[in-house]
Amino acid sequence: MRRLPLLALAGLLLAGCVQPTSYEFTQSRQPFCEHRGDPGTRFVVLMAQAVPTASQLPCIKLLPVGWSVSDAFVRNGRVRFALNSDRVGPHAVQVALERTCQFGAVKATRVPSDEPGTRRYEQIGDVRPGVGFTGTRFYLFKGGCVIYRFQFSSEQRAGPIGEVTLALSFIARDAVRRLVRETTDGRAELDPSGEAGSR
Repeated sequence: MRRLPLLALAGLLLAGCVQPTSYEFTQSRQPFCEHRGDPGTRFVVLMAQAVPTASQLPCIKLLPVGWSVSDAFVRNGRVRFALNSDRVGPHAVQVALERTCQFGAVKATRVPSDEPGTRRYEQIGDVRPGVGFTGTRFYLFKGGCVIYRFQFSSEQRAGPIGEVTLALSFIARDAVRRLVRETTDGRAELDPSGEAGSR
């Protein structure tokens, strides 16, 4: 089996499918945990290839009313997308997948994780009038790190953070690997031997 380039693999995943509606086409280009009953979307496949060590991949489980996705970006070693809110502003949450977590000068506190197989750290910033709320959440797991950067334009915090926590989740690399194999009838593999985040 061979590993195909990012765009070629994404094209294979769409080949042979019925003509998608505009909504389905848009959804397939976004990081949803499920699409048409299958795990992940073609964007999730691109994420998996961009960070080949990651055993888990961030995804949107359910997008609450008033939230939308923008600025999806993939390159070797890094993936990001943003969540916009009609209440707490555009780019209210920046989600990034990288090989490792770079805490830098940020003082992060470990807290119980809501995602199995991950370690979670929180850095809560200030809530200031006229500035809003800022904060950072880190999820560490085998072969990768997911970072949520919160930048709310209002002082609201608990409600929007709760919505984000319910909206975002993870999908196992193994599930995406199986999807690629099954969708391409074995013509393509997500990972060349020995490069996967988990086996």
